[in-house]
Amino acid sequence: MLKFWGALLALVLVAAACGGGNDDDDGGAQPAPSEQTAAPDPDEPDAPDDTGDGDEPAPETPDAPDEPAPDEPSDSGDEDEPSEPTPDEPVEIGFDEPRGELFIDFHRTFDRSHPFQPLDAFCTATPDPDSPPQATDAGITEDSITIVHLRTKLEELEGIGFAVPVGDPKDMFEAFTTAINEGCNGIWGRQIDLRLVEVSALGGGGEDIDTLRNQACIEATEDHNAVIVTNTTGFQGTAILCITADHDTLFLTTQGNPAEFHEQANGLLYSLSPVAEHSVVNMTQAIIDTGALDGKTIAVIWPDTPGQPETVQAGIIDVIEAAGYDIAVAEQIGCGGQTTCREGNDIAVERMLEEGVDVVFPGLNVLSLPQFINEMINQGFSTGDVQFYNSDFNSQAGDLVSGKVAQFGGDAAAEMYNGTIIIDDAPTGNFRSDDPVLSFNAPLNIMCNETYAANSAIGAQHIRDVYGSYDSAYGMTNTVCSEMRMVARALYDAGPNPTREDVYNAFRNLGSVDIQHQLPATFGPDKFGAPDVVTELVFNFPCPGDPDIPTCVQQTAPYRPIG
Repeated sequence: MLKFWGALLALVLVAAACGGGNDDDDGGAQPAPSEQTAAPDPDEPDAPDDTGDGDEPAPETPDAPDEPAPDEPSDSGDEDEPSEPTPDEPVEIGFDEPRGELFIDFHRTFDRSHPFQPLDAFCTATPDPDSPPQATDAGITEDSITIVHLRTKLEELEGIGFAVPVGDPKDMFEAFTTAINEGCNGIWGRQIDLRLVEVSALGGGGEDIDTLRNQACIEATEDHNAVIVTNTTGFQGTAILCITADHDTLFLTTQGNPAEFHEQANGLLYSLSPVAEHSVVNMTQAIIDTGALDGKTIAVIWPDTPGQPETVQAGIIDVIEAAGYDIAVAEQIGCGGQTTCREGNDIAVERMLEEGVDVVFPGLNVLSLPQFINEMINQGFSTGDVQFYNSDFNSQAGDLVSGKVAQFGGDAAAEMYNGTIIIDDAPTGNFRSDDPVLSFNAPLNIMCNETYAANSAIGAQHIRDVYGSYDSAYGMTNTVCSEMRMVARALYDAGPNPTREDVYNAFRNLGSVDIQHQLPATFGPDKFGAPDVVTELVFNFPCPGDPDIPTCVQQTAPYRPIG
């Protein structure tokens, strides 16, 4: 999600987020095709999906019926002109959806006849324009449109024990670009000119991480004239504003960013994760609503990564205090311009001991949270002394990131963190279920991975046909697929000879979008984070029923709408 950044490379696990990002995806077998006409009671927990063997392609979805013109009533008696569906004639979505009416109603909002919205193929052949395309703007020539893939070099994390096995995002972006250019006739007679810009994950060379990211911004926007910049491996800090506010370029990423960044970005910053404040507000309010903070002594911890202190203040501290609770310890941890944040750990933990803290909201990244928990242990906290609450802020809702608490912090840290409640949109861990719900065998997930396998220049395949295995590369494929389809939809909807602003207006009005797991998700002029639903997860150590995996995150509640 699929979420990810400052120096937090954690975000890079999208999901993905990343997925936002987020998030760690794991696919599954192909659902049996059917015409969806009824749904489980939405108040019931998610029902298991009736899956097939995973070999057949996702069923083709019929075109949605045409709507009558505003002043013309539909002719329900004319068999050649289908009438608008009535409650007794629901729009067919083309596959079994066990997650309830909330999901079914969302799927009905798509026009699956659009060249970049089918479920049985990544795209269909686009028409040639009536007249030869013209160069219209920076990055838009008569024969191409420039898109930049901004990649954080996650392989650098392997040297410090934080390997993130998400496959090869570079090859993934290239494969989906090939699918568009060669398989679907490009877009209005133009080819996508995909450029690569890479940036360090850890910094170094005498410059801090934010400076290096700003240099990557300059390369993407000034050297390449990117019309859209995409990222799925984690990118954070002021460089986001360099892309959007300073260079008027749309940035599509997987990490939730601070609301302040969106305000300054002038409608050019979009994410597959919720806006950061929304993500933490969803978490904080959900915990408050349960009464779990009654009589508790609360600590809130956060890094000094640019933009994140404001997010924690607005999304956690202000919400808790507005509900009438006191916060005993509120401490910022310094990062020193680097990825790992540990300056002040000792002081924060000392204060937590003095105050008798028994609830902690830790807003730290993948490299920093394990060290903070170990500092708690070193100063005398024991397993069971505190209850942690988290969200996907800094990508902590995913298996891959949260699992580093054990891998980097050790068993004692994992025992301390065991039972952490996480509020997020990603159905992390459902792939381990004997009867996984549609989240991990959604037609979109399967189509994306089959498309990648057919177009990969390195022969990569992440098609899942066995439940229970852990494969973050499968999730990364879905995330890259989702981003490239959104980019292609916007370029197509902008028309044969668009300006940059035409493309951006088209993106702002995408409406319903396909994201990993086919969760309800929308973009709009004032809707910058895609997900529209949220669920509850729990961090487990050891992982129940899976002796080969020390930790795991599992969904523990049905989905509900955000807000």
